[in-house]
Amino acid sequence: MTKRRPARRSIGDDILVRTAARRLAAQAAGMVALAMLLLVLLVTVVVVRGQSVAADDLLRSTARTADDVGDPPPSAWLVMTRAGVVTATPGLPGELTVELARLRVGAKPQPVLTNLAESGDHDMFRVATRQRGGQTVQVVLDLTSAHQERTRLLKAMGVASVIGLLFAVLLGVLFGRRAVRPLAQALTLQRTFIADAGHELRTPLTLLTTRAQLLNRAVRSGDFPDQTKADSQGVVLDAQRLGEVVEDLLAAADPRGQETREALELSELVQGVVDSARAHAADRGVELLADVGEPPAGVSGSATALRRAVLSLVDNAIDHTPAGGQVRIAVRRERRLVVVTVSDTGPGIAPEAADQVLRRFHSGEQRAGRAHYGLGLALSHDVANRHGGQLRLVESQVGATFELSLPRLPDRPPQAPRNP
Repeated sequence: MTKRRPARRSIGDDILVRTAARRLAAQAAGMVALAMLLLVLLVTVVVVRGQSVAADDLLRSTARTADDVGDPPPSAWLVMTRAGVVTATPGLPGELTVELARLRVGAKPQPVLTNLAESGDHDMFRVATRQRGGQTVQVVLDLTSAHQERTRLLKAMGVASVIGLLFAVLLGVLFGRRAVRPLAQALTLQRTFIADAGHELRTPLTLLTTRAQLLNRAVRSGDFPDQTKADSQGVVLDAQRLGEVVEDLLAAADPRGQETREALELSELVQGVVDSARAHAADRGVELLADVGEPPAGVSGSATALRRAVLSLVDNAIDHTPAGGQVRIAVRRERRLVVVTVSDTGPGIAPEAADQVLRRFHSGEQRAGRAHYGLGLALSHDVANRHGGQLRLVESQVGATFELSLPRLPDRPPQAPRNP
């Protein structure tokens, strides 16, 4: 007895997992970066406002209590003017003397606060001017140290932000891989199941197709009615198409492969689906009407996938139409789209269920006969999305009408006749 080896993650799954992990890491880094930016802005505003309030309080208190210019606060100078005589603390920048003389004292007893900048430099000065006892008292505070402290704080926070950002990226990648690991396992299980199921179905379908062909040859060579011969040929075609569906599932299970796209005439494909579904419709007592005789409706896609999508729509309409009802299938061109419309005369779809009919495992009311698992419409919806189109429910009150829209290929220009 041979042991089955566990399925390995495919290259496509690894790429998907890595992409998801990178996205989670990028999202985590973005959130951390935004949080750090907000924190830096908040700290900057708090620090700047705190320094400004502290400087203004120092200037006001000094302007009220200073007696002479010999004892100023740290990083400050005192300037007193009485009867045109100016006395200043040693070290006061000379270029500020002219600027200080231009400052006017307000009418109120409160000090007037002003910002000054030394010419040719970026150093800022905060000045408080107050009239007291017949003299003008001015306190000049150098803000250079405050600016330097603020710059050091911003640099330290910038470095901390970069370190935190890198740490967030590493944690994002680590936790992202852990978070998407169940996704990778689910993808592996899904692909393994599809591959195993398709492989197990391939052999009996091959035998079924072979036997159908043998029976068809016997029927065609015998004395049977034309309808029997047509039905026999239809069995062969349906068996072949079922084999194509299995091959399509196997191709979908292989992430290294790409879905084969080809130019298709959608009207012919829909007509083939209608011919295949006539026996099922007749068995249910449902009249099947088709209108696919419009101008060419070319699309690009997988014939097997599109046939499966249209067949699911038709099969769903037949199963939900009571005996004596009708199912209509039409193909029309609409601007740059080809639209396949499938409508029935059944009971319709309840408004509360209209938004869920395209979801997997939502089958609505169960019908007599075959069990319904709520997968047909969901699969048709997926096929439409893969081909750049959409499947939508346009009528649900009187019967149900679904529209499958696909991008239309541009018409080929007519070829000029050759000269003899």
